[in-house]
Amino acid sequence: MRLAALAVLAAAFAAGTAEAQQRETISFESRQKGRPVQVTAEIYWPARPGPVPAMVIHHGSGGVGERESRFAREMVAMGVAAVVIDSFKPRGVTSTVQDQTAVTGQDFNLDALGALKALGANGRIDRNKIGIMGFSKGGSSALMAAHEQFIAAAGVPPGLRYALHVPFYPSCGAQYYRPQVTRAPIYMLLGAADTYVGYEPCQTYGQALQAGGATVQVTVFPNAMHGFDGGAPYAVSRGENYSKCVFQQQADRSWIERASGVMTAGTDGKPIQGALAKALAVCRTLGVSGGGNDAAARQSMDDLKGYVRRHLLGS
Repeated sequence: MRLAALAVLAAAFAAGTAEAQQRETISFESRQKGRPVQVTAEIYWPARPGPVPAMVIHHGSGGVGERESRFAREMVAMGVAAVVIDSFKPRGVTSTVQDQTAVTGQDFNLDALGALKALGANGRIDRNKIGIMGFSKGGSSALMAAHEQFIAAAGVPPGLRYALHVPFYPSCGAQYYRPQVTRAPIYMLLGAADTYVGYEPCQTYGQALQAGGATVQVTVFPNAMHGFDGGAPYAVSRGENYSKCVFQQQADRSWIERASGVMTAGTDGKPIQGALAKALAVCRTLGVSGGGNDAAARQSMDDLKGYVRRHLLGS
């Protein structure tokens, strides 16, 4: 009986050790409205010797959930470390659906690049094979992580860049004039029936990125709503909707919101007092919705795996 008990304990210890080897929590410094904060991420390791490729997964306005776990499992099964950022918990936030300023897009962008710096210093990761994907708000950070001005501002070391960007239904409400981005491929996956963030702004911005020499591919799935990759239909009547708000940087470096025509920042880049509220009064609405689309979910997953094989696994 004692031998049997010892065997059970040994098996339990071995299982615990294996779990510890397969999952790891990391943290890195970011900001919360100007103040320092330590953001956490879970790394799920594949059962293969390192260094291994990695895919950063950045959640949307609803936080980390089943979707992020599902995509993490798919990445691990391919031999890629899945790195799931939690931009909410360390900041004491559970959702930004009704208040997108609770965690700003700028701080989301900084989280994405903070994760890159942390992974680039991890000996178990192939620093030349790190990709990023994200959903909605996290999709926007996956896109903006290709912009050199954000990379420089975040203090990312020279030579360390994401090798792949896959934004799922991001917001493209901030469009830079002649944006300077890395040469890493960008694949935007959008829904033609998305009324939460829309899809036309990302098509427009994708063309601007291509004109600047970026490698960009935009796929729009027919009849697909926001969150087409899976999940039950939802509607939030008080959810902030910025789908009509598109802030475009001009040749003189000022910013104009497209729908209202309001200049929100001058040529010095500084916000014009009261202008943002005036623009939002025209373009911002309330009410957001979305839901899964089986065809788009299957195809987008197949597309994602193809991008990973091509750019992170080299096959």
